[in-house]
Amino acid sequence: YFIHFRSRDGCAKRIVELCRGAGLIITEAGAVYPYGYDPRDRDLRIAPTYLQIDELKNAMDIFCASVKLSYVGKMESINNSTRI
Repeated sequence: YFIHFRSRDGCAKRIVELCRGAGLIITEAGAVYPYGYDPRDRDLRIAPTYLQIDELKNAMDIFCASVKLSYVGKMESINNSTRI
């Protein structure tokens, strides 16, 4: 089984990067598309294998924190680009 997660546009690669930085290895961004190309950089496939419940909880805590951090970064870049 796997989980399909759709993030905001332009955030999937950053989520993967943040997860890796925290020690959580997940499938590359765009893996759900042919040739691994996600034109909107938003789709992730998460495929937990052979995890205990506590390990899955820790992994999801890292994943959720990475999503939040990527969204904050995206919003900051939007805000900075729209300042006059």
